[in-house]
Amino acid sequence: MRINIRVWALFLCSASAAIPALAHDVVEDEKKGPWSGDYALGYLASSGNTDDSSLTIDVKTGYDLDAWHHLLKGKAFTASKNSESTSENYQAGWKTSYDLSTYNYIFGALDWNKDRFSSYTRQTFLTSGYGRRILTSKRFILNAEIGAGYTKQRAIISDTEFETLKENQDGGLVRVGGDFTWNISENASFGQTLSIFHSSDNTRTESVSSVKAGLIGNVGLVFSYTVQNNSDVAPGIDKTDTYTSVALNYAF
Repeated sequence: MRINIRVWALFLCSASAAIPALAHDVVEDEKKGPWSGDYALGYLASSGNTDDSSLTIDVKTGYDLDAWHHLLKGKAFTASKNSESTSENYQAGWKTSYDLSTYNYIFGALDWNKDRFSSYTRQTFLTSGYGRRILTSKRFILNAEIGAGYTKQRAIISDTEFETLKENQDGGLVRVGGDFTWNISENASFGQTLSIFHSSDNTRTESVSSVKAGLIGNVGLVFSYTVQNNSDVAPGIDKTDTYTSVALNYAF
């Protein structure tokens, strides 16, 4: 683990100025409540099994109290043409983690996905595991997680002009994931998240890259690029879907 360390001489010279600033930071932190939120509304373009554009909604609500951390999240976009749906994708999730120490924690998570135009129309992942905070500086944050659990998936195994055959794929799974944040400045940041759910029937991978820029107050602009991949799909269905969005973001 690499942490930015100031030169001791510079630290001693600036101690008189740093102590009041540190006290100010503590006061500011005490004013913050346990609730946090990140809400975005914007334009999204998709490619892969659907090539369309629509409005998208992305919401995250967090609650942090002492060693406990809770996160509720959801994402949705739909599009239609001539009164017929051309794309329909929903995601929802809940995660609770408990700090074992400053750098180590355990977690439990429930993730649910629905996509009418993917090879997997429904996917549910229930997992628990261990997490490690690798970087914790103000500029760089890096977390890594590993866990195991159970999955229920509804898969299309054959899709023809005359008939669509589906089957349930249930069983154990291994989860690997992580997230990285680079606070470029006070008003701009880069984020990257990765989640991998591996079972005997399929491996689902999702990568989300985003850049946020503050506009005024708590309102900002966020650009994101999402890649979703299922390793085992029916013939004629794409393994990979991509989503590009530009949205107004409100965070607190």
